[in-house]
Amino acid sequence: MFINEAYRDYFREILELEKRMVEESRELAEAVDDPEVKQFMLRIMMDEIRHVSYVEELIRLTEGDS
Repeated sequence: MFINEAYRDYFREILELEKRMVEESRELAEAVDDPEVKQFMLRIMMDEIRHVSYVEELIRLTEGDS
């Protein structure tokens, strides 16, 4: 079905964005010296990792309906 195909394409784009955000937040956490800022960035990174898993699940759910 075209709709699921369009969703899959959209979700794949979002997945790449979320993966980049994991990496960027990790890099920022490594770059800062302030422990409070470092912890904050690590929490953001964990949120982004969770987002990756959500989007992967959305992709998986739409793959069965080709």
